[in-house]
Formats: sequence, structure tokens, C-alpha cells
Amino acid sequence: MTPMFRYFLGFQVPADRAGWLARQLPPVSGDLFAGLKPQNYHLTLCSIDETMVPHPFLRQRVAKAFEAGLPAAASIPFGRIVSKDAGAELITAGGVTGIRQLYEAIVARLAPHGIEPWYRQSGLRPHVTLGYGRHPFDPVPVAWNWIPRDLVLIESHVGHGRHRVLQRWTLDAPVQGMFDFMADELPPPLRFAA
Repeated sequence: MTPMFRYFLGFQVPADRAGWLARQLPPVSGDLFAGLKPQNYHLTLCSIDETMVPHPFLRQRVAKAFEAGLPAAASIPFGRIVSKDAGAELITAGGVTGIRQLYEAIVARLAPHGIEPWYRQSGLRPHVTLGYGRHPFDPVPVAWNWIPRDLVLIESHVGHGRHRVLQRWTLDAPVQGMFDFMADELPPPLRFAA
């Protein structure tokens, strides 16, 4: 049987930025593409359970795993919106070491509580899904360096387009990477092609 509820940890795109991203998608002709509601835009770190009925204790188990605290937030460098066979996605422009380290630290806090990520055999590929279905278009450059403020546990009602935030944990700001007086010692910044 197909699960009715999927539980995942991730980051919700803030409302102002979600509306902006929705406006970046090229116009759709025909009915082969279904854009997501901007309030459902998110970056999934990992799915942690799927059930036929709502899970009565998962929120408490996850909260217990995070009692000792969470790692600091990480910067996510997004670079463009692309058309995929299955839909449209906002993808990164490289430099995802910080988000990978954050993901690994979160998974390490969950493991002692018997909570493991699903569907991560291929590794972490940070992205935000904007819609499903065929909608071919040329890549749209989007320069956005996002630092999520909250980690959320979401209950997704599979097939109904509903997401319910079960709990939210505020993340500390990222660790200061460098000071301005060190800028002259660094190589020039990389430029990304659109």
C-alpha cells in the first residue's frame, strides 16, 4: 500500500523568497506542469518515516534527539532554476560543503534514537522543487545565498499537496568564516556561468 504520510526534516523557504522564486519560473503553456504552492517550497534534508496513519510519537522522538542542541546553520548557494524530466528545481551553484556537514551532524544526532534517513543512497543533492511535470525551459539564473533560520519537521500528506509543520528548531548563525581584513589574502571569487 502507498503511504499516506511522509515525515521529513528540512528548511522551509521564507514566504517573501518563495513568492519571488515562483515569479522566476517561465510561463507555462498546456497542462503538463503543476507548480507547487509557494508556501510548500522547501529543501528536504532527509525523509525519516512513511506511514499509513499519522505517527503518534515521531515528533517527540525527534525532539529528544535534538535536546542537546543542533549544529549552526549553513549557507546554501543557489544558482539557477532548471527544467527536469519530472519538473522544475532550484539548484545550487556549488560550494555545498557546509550544508553536507550540517546534514551529517543532524543525522548523527538522530542515529542513537533509532531514526535514520530514507532515500539517501545517492547522497545529498540540495535543491528546492518548484513543480512537477514536463515544462521544458532554458535555465534561469538565480543568485541567492540562503542561510535557513529554522530546521523543521514536516508531515506531508502524500498526494494532497499539504504540509504540516510539527516542530521548528531555531538554528544558530553560521560560524564566522573570515574577517574583512583577511580578504586581501584570499584568491579572487569564482564566477558561475548562467
